[in-house]
Amino acid sequence: MAENTPKKAPRRDVEPEVTAADWLFQESDKKSKSQSHRPTVAADPEDVFALADPSSVEIPTSLSPGVAPKVRAPAGIVDDQSKLDPAALVEEVWSRPGEWGGTLIVMGAWLTVVFLGFFFCWFQDLYGTAFLVLLAGGLVATILSYPLVITLERPVRITPEQAVRDYYGALAHHIPHYRRMWLLLSKAGRISTAYGSFEGFKSYWSDRLRRLRQGHAGSLTPLVFEVEDFTADKSAGKVRIDAEFRLKVSVRGKRKAGSILSFPMKIALVRGPDKMWYLETGTMPLSSSM
Repeated sequence: MAENTPKKAPRRDVEPEVTAADWLFQESDKKSKSQSHRPTVAADPEDVFALADPSSVEIPTSLSPGVAPKVRAPAGIVDDQSKLDPAALVEEVWSRPGEWGGTLIVMGAWLTVVFLGFFFCWFQDLYGTAFLVLLAGGLVATILSYPLVITLERPVRITPEQAVRDYYGALAHHIPHYRRMWLLLSKAGRISTAYGSFEGFKSYWSDRLRRLRQGHAGSLTPLVFEVEDFTADKSAGKVRIDAEFRLKVSVRGKRKAGSILSFPMKIALVRGPDKMWYLETGTMPLSSSM
């Protein structure tokens, strides 16, 4: 008698499906376990991250120990040099009328007096006296023209070093040319604790030269001022720079005997509206201490 009871499928037919299902559950468990062991960082709502402008940070390829990366100044910061106005820094630029104007006025007045005296004596038939007046007047006029003779060469101060040499070079005469020195000073250089006007400036340097000559030279013997070892920043595109040099003072005709004074100096110079350089310090110490 045939049985109608359905036969069970062989076990080998279902084992692959069960095995596959077990593998899926094992993979799911592994993923959940691996995720549970990962460290998590809680986001703090208080944290704020600032974004830097990439153009303002320079990323170095290698850093030495203790060396911080360089950070460029953000765009828009104006260099201090661009804020300097040459017209405000130099009150009066050098000019030939400014240098010779006073001397020419004095000479013109003197020659007028001489010629008036000469013609007066001539028309009075005092020919000998007229000749003497003309001779004496011409001699005095020659002395009065001394400032013009010693400044025939223009002070070309394209570089700061030339400005310093021209300034101290005006002292190396029997009668120093204080007017040229005054014109080579900036607005700041014309005011100091030693003087505050051109007359005070002349008195200051007359006293300085007198004290330098003591025990070394006579009252009218010229002193020679030499600028050595001049160093300064590159002046291209600059309005103001700092300079260092050594100033040596010696007596003319006795330079082989050595200098009577030598000391280092530090000064600042500014470029004027005429594109030439002017000193911001018009004084000079009498010792090596600055």
